[in-house]
Amino acid sequence: MNVVPPPAATAADVFAKARANYPAAREWTYLNVGSRGVVSDATRAATIAVVDGHWTVDVGKETLAPMLAACRRGFAHLIGGAASEVAVATSVSDGLNAIANSIVWRAGDNVVMSADYEHANNVYLWHHLRRHGVEVRAVPPRGHEIDAEGLAAAIDARTRVVTASSVTFTPGFRTDLATIGRAARAKGALFLVDGVQSCGVLRLDVDESFVDALVASTSKGLLGLMGIGFLWVRKDWLPKLTPTYVARTSIATSGHYSEIESVDFAFAPTAERFEVGNPNWLGIAAASQSIAEINAIGVAEIERHALALAEELRAGLEKLGLPVLRPASPRAYGHLVTVGARGAGDAYATQDPTLNAIAKALTEARVRFSIRRGLLRFGFHMYNDRSDVDVVVATARRALGK
Repeated sequence: MNVVPPPAATAADVFAKARANYPAAREWTYLNVGSRGVVSDATRAATIAVVDGHWTVDVGKETLAPMLAACRRGFAHLIGGAASEVAVATSVSDGLNAIANSIVWRAGDNVVMSADYEHANNVYLWHHLRRHGVEVRAVPPRGHEIDAEGLAAAIDARTRVVTASSVTFTPGFRTDLATIGRAARAKGALFLVDGVQSCGVLRLDVDESFVDALVASTSKGLLGLMGIGFLWVRKDWLPKLTPTYVARTSIATSGHYSEIESVDFAFAPTAERFEVGNPNWLGIAAASQSIAEINAIGVAEIERHALALAEELRAGLEKLGLPVLRPASPRAYGHLVTVGARGAGDAYATQDPTLNAIAKALTEARVRFSIRRGLLRFGFHMYNDRSDVDVVVATARRALGK
């Protein structure tokens, strides 16, 4: 008897199944991953299990440790790194500051960045170093993109850190990381990337991009909770960085975590040298599940899915005559779609009455999106489908009276 195997699942089947696991995608037209991702049913269950374990006193560090190990492996797999290079952080800001404060700064050193298109949390800490005589070299953008060639050209022998976002939070374009990273490596500078707007949605390989350190929170594309993130540091850089904060978890030891083995200690040879105290175990539980779900589909497949939907939305809004922002280079397209004039407004409203009317109509239609620096911003992930695009375009058309 010949048994006919079941047909292989199509990409549409895979993403339809993924969508069904996210209640927020069923309750809303959810297009706000640039601000916060959503949590799946399984991720919620994982966090409840940890709370219940505390409630019944059935959970301890020994039973939770496998989830932490799974997080390190899963995040490392997403970015092409090694689990030993992954530390748990509380946020992107925590990871950025961990690197900044692990370097011995001297007057005359410099940091190279593109302040105009960075989130505030990747700006203030570098200017704080001016008290040590450190120069902050802010390279102007090129059009709507971080000027990768400009950053590369600004690096010299006194550059200690070069930093850039993999995807700008507005207008949401990808950065040519490899051009920057290659130049930084040639000068011996550390290339630090804020990957929060790409990790989990877009492919990012730290080796291909010459990245030395990368930070991300789990609350956006990694589809976890707020209050937890990851810091990845290339193994070659680990011994060159001396953490400011010290705890039992950050030093090389072999016994129980409560014991003092020697006051003449060495930091852990892994990225755990940056960890202080207990991690956010609820966040770990959520991240271990959500990252596993992302890796099960594959970030390359998620990228193709999200980019296709983003382009459909751009085209649909452009047909309505709306000012959709597009990058100059095709490689800069991402999963975020922005509409308006950047800087013409703030995080609450635009200076364009028409866009404000559309924003009001979208909110009333239960569309979750955001406004950043005067731009309407929409973001796609694996739980979105074409119906989300249709809702936004149809709502905008009605608001315009077309």
